[in-house]
Amino acid sequence: MKRPDRIRSVLEYYLREELPVDWECRQRDGFLPTRDRKGRLTFRERDYLGEARAWGVRFLLGIENQQTVNLTYPWRLMEMDCLTYGREIEAIREGNEESGAGYGPEDDFKYRFRKGDVLEPVVDLMLYWGKKEWKGPKTLKGMMRDMSPMPRRLRRLVGDYRTAMIPMRFIPDEDLRRMGSDLKYVLGILKCTSSRKQYEQYILENREYFARIPRSAVDVIDVFTNIGDIRSRLQYEWNQDNGEEETDMCKALEDIKKHEMEKGVKVGRKQGRKQGIEQGERLGTLKTLCALVNDGLLKADEAARRANLSKKAFGMEMKKAGYR
Repeated sequence: MKRPDRIRSVLEYYLREELPVDWECRQRDGFLPTRDRKGRLTFRERDYLGEARAWGVRFLLGIENQQTVNLTYPWRLMEMDCLTYGREIEAIREGNEESGAGYGPEDDFKYRFRKGDVLEPVVDLMLYWGKKEWKGPKTLKGMMRDMSPMPRRLRRLVGDYRTAMIPMRFIPDEDLRRMGSDLKYVLGILKCTSSRKQYEQYILENREYFARIPRSAVDVIDVFTNIGDIRSRLQYEWNQDNGEEETDMCKALEDIKKHEMEKGVKVGRKQGRKQGIEQGERLGTLKTLCALVNDGLLKADEAARRANLSKKAFGMEMKKAGYR
């Protein structure tokens, strides 16, 4: 989800409109240092953080991916945003110090922050890739105990934090078709994961894409779909035009089918040889038993038992062998 065209696809789906012509976004460092409860240095890292521009406005775009329901997600998102805003404030303060900025009566000299200094807003979007419906809290207040007994004016003082989420597996097919990136094919195949036959058919129906699918798309499909046998047969080639490795999933499927057919033929031949040997051994045993009965060396009842046949059926075998 770091590719610009895929980011554009999810944003346009969420907005229900195309991004303006001045849209641009480039990735920036999303590594956020902090300290744990014991005071030790640790970090938070955003899945994607980009410097974006659209509608004449500059802002930061944060995209987080979730595969499972996280009951503390609103708090985690708030924490990452607080760290991001904190880093912005530190950068402004350091810039004011280094430039020797002057401070007027309306500025905050103590914190080296001037009235004209502004923060870039952080726009957050969470992409939920799970199969089950998200039933966890989507707001910070959703994580809290029931506050209804409190006075309304007091409840208004409780801060909140809201999660904007796109359930990726449940985007309607008509919206997928409108997407201008290969994300529509990745999400399309994720809708077919309940049936191996179904997603194989989807791959072959969209051969033009899957015959040159980027590794990044294969990785997403591999995480959510059991394609271990396909993955083991993939061979990648570098595409200089787009700077990505690509492979042919259609050929991998055809190789698997061919291998299964060859294996089936070999197994069939082996089983045929085995059945022929067993049949020959049985005929030889019957022939011997018939001869012993004919020579009076074995009773017919005992011969039938050894041949695992009824007395009548053994009598028929005697006649087939030319004995009366």
